[in-house]
Amino acid sequence: MVKCAECGSELPQDAKFCPNCGTQAGLKKDVYEVSAGGLVGKVKEIIQDATVKRIVIKDENGKILLSIPVTWGTAGAVAMITLAPWLAALGVIAAIVARCKVEVEKSPEL
Repeated sequence: MVKCAECGSELPQDAKFCPNCGTQAGLKKDVYEVSAGGLVGKVKEIIQDATVKRIVIKDENGKILLSIPVTWGTAGAVAMITLAPWLAALGVIAAIVARCKVEVEKSPEL
């Protein structure tokens, strides 16, 4: 049986979401450790990947500071106007933390 990447619960066959925590089944998660100065640049780099579904910023203790849903348009590009408020929030986070973790949830490769 397949296990949930988030909570470790066993998933029923052909499940699209974990019945325990609600996480979408089949998502791949990458984690990056970045300094405050490189946070905005790293997020801008990450959003260029069409498989990215969500970006979660956590502090050194694992507390979630910001969760950014990434939605791709039919043209295949993220609307930077939509992301502008998120990037402003990242600037504030970068000012108050020294290091943070960037967790990237991606859909399976097509």
